[in-house]
Amino acid sequence: MRMAAAIMFVIVTAGSALRAQSPVFEVATVKVNRSGSGGSNLPRLTNRRLSAENATLKQLLQVAYDLNALQISGPGWLDSDRFDLAAKSPAGVPDSELMPMLQSLLKERFQLTAHRENKEMPVYDLIIAKDGPKISAFDPTHIPPAPPRNGAASMIIGAMTMSQLANTLAPAAGRPVVDKTGLEGRYFCAVTFSPLAAQANSNVADVAPLDIFAAVEQQLGLKLEPAKALREILVVDHAERIPSEN
Repeated sequence: MRMAAAIMFVIVTAGSALRAQSPVFEVATVKVNRSGSGGSNLPRLTNRRLSAENATLKQLLQVAYDLNALQISGPGWLDSDRFDLAAKSPAGVPDSELMPMLQSLLKERFQLTAHRENKEMPVYDLIIAKDGPKISAFDPTHIPPAPPRNGAASMIIGAMTMSQLANTLAPAAGRPVVDKTGLEGRYFCAVTFSPLAAQANSNVADVAPLDIFAAVEQQLGLKLEPAKALREILVVDHAERIPSEN
């Protein structure tokens, strides 16, 4: 009887351990993209289908580990080589499991090894501006129309948490951005800006888009304030430039 109980315990424990493991994609293809196109579609998992097109490995790592580009360090080709991904998740696995499944896929196909470090670096704190926020809590039944877009401008638009907004702003700001707003939940954010505002000709300055700092304050009611902070970075120790066969 004791032996039977012990065997049952081992079986139950093993089953629990298997359930605790992160899910992996049922089928997946990873291919080098040599189209030369500058545009890319980042990984998205919708209705069990993963797709990414012409994405760099750094962009894939950003999605897999919820980091911005400035928090990923490694060989220079992480920013240049391009890849297409297509995969299908197991039945019953929610789309919210994208991150751990994508991490497993990158480790397997690129023979990726990496470690995390904490490093003090210049950042921007995302805070509420003096006159208060100009953004509204996201209501999926009443999505505001997209604002008009100046042809010379870049745009960030969508429903996102303040943490997601901070990560989205980082590339344009040139530093990691840390959410210090204290705002919870998702908000509809739309900001139009020029990454090249400092180079705008004086004769068109009156119609040129705002730089990212002025745009965030005037259009979102938020502010990017210089600061220093310890930030976690992902250091890629090794990755193969040609992914393993599908």
